[in-house]
Amino acid sequence: MSDKNTNELDDHMTNAIFGPRKTNPDERRKFLGSLRERVALRISNVQLRDAHTVLRFKAVIAEYKDKDYSVLINGHVGTGTTGPFVKVCAQNDIPFTLVSDESAQLDDDATGLLVVAKQAIFKDNIDLPAEAKPAEKKKHHLFGLF
Repeated sequence: MSDKNTNELDDHMTNAIFGPRKTNPDERRKFLGSLRERVALRISNVQLRDAHTVLRFKAVIAEYKDKDYSVLINGHVGTGTTGPFVKVCAQNDIPFTLVSDESAQLDDDATGLLVVAKQAIFKDNIDLPAEAKPAEKKKHHLFGLF
């Protein structure tokens, strides 16, 4: 057998035993099977459990509507936590997928939800925008004028 045939046979045997090779397996585990370059928005598991996060998610999800985006949701997190996010996706006609494979982790800093594109978008900041704080009312004093 030639070296070429031996290499092809080795590759075939390796694929049969271990499955096909995956690109960037560590990155895919961190981003629910997707790649960082495709992520537009990331919400961690601890943020997912915060009641205010749903309101913040509602405020930004409209910018991904009618575009080529979908939502990946950590399927190992309880349905009581993910249900409101699924509802928001359905209301905005954004396709979503519950990911329940080995990439879905339960650690607090692990990914709970992603908004991803089909192609690479290379967005720098993928964190959910901070909640807008209401402006403080200034007290006006007569003595503050002088």
